[in-house]
Amino acid sequence: MDALVKMSAYMQTVKQFVVDVDSTTDQIMVDGATTQLVQSSHDTKLTVRRPDHLKADISSSASDSSRHVFFDGKHFTLITEPRNFYATVDAPATIKDLMSDLETKYGIDLPLSDIFTLGANPEDMKRVISAAYIGDEVLNGDTCSHYAYHESAVDWQLWIKKGDQPLPCKLNIVTLAEKERPQYTAVYRWNINPEIDQKTFEFSAPKNARQIEFVQVNGAH
Repeated sequence: MDALVKMSAYMQTVKQFVVDVDSTTDQIMVDGATTQLVQSSHDTKLTVRRPDHLKADISSSASDSSRHVFFDGKHFTLITEPRNFYATVDAPATIKDLMSDLETKYGIDLPLSDIFTLGANPEDMKRVISAAYIGDEVLNGDTCSHYAYHESAVDWQLWIKKGDQPLPCKLNIVTLAEKERPQYTAVYRWNINPEIDQKTFEFSAPKNARQIEFVQVNGAH
């Protein structure tokens, strides 16, 4: 648990970064009487300048589709390709407030939001029933300490880079509520000293793009 808190505290000191993530997600496919897990893969690039700039690019290895997220401290925009549908809304002034705003109003999880939340909320830590240190492993050339955490609804594992830069190396989450026990796994590759152009966070609608509206999950819409 101390390792988790230490990682979270260090992450707060990293004011800008670029992280490339290879992730796999299990989905439950029902075909008549047959139920099985089907795995999808995504490549995500997250560019962050704290406290108020973020860009995320998410592509699927199974198709030519991709999604792009822009946050410039004033507006949040999501665009899907290749159909080029996009929506823009006014946004709060920080990434932290944006995460809460998107979830509350639109039911949207910010891509890779776990990077910002793991170990940061004492209430979340109370859900952990047991935690164990498994050992050290080498991931992407870095030696990372492997930890396993158990909660009532999920089992999850976290690999944290050893040394004075305790960045997350890998995350695995298993959903216990489903009998198939679907998993999510993400492997992180970090650059904490990137050169970031301000234009990275600025959205410009492509030619022939079509603007639509986000639908609120609560209220009148």
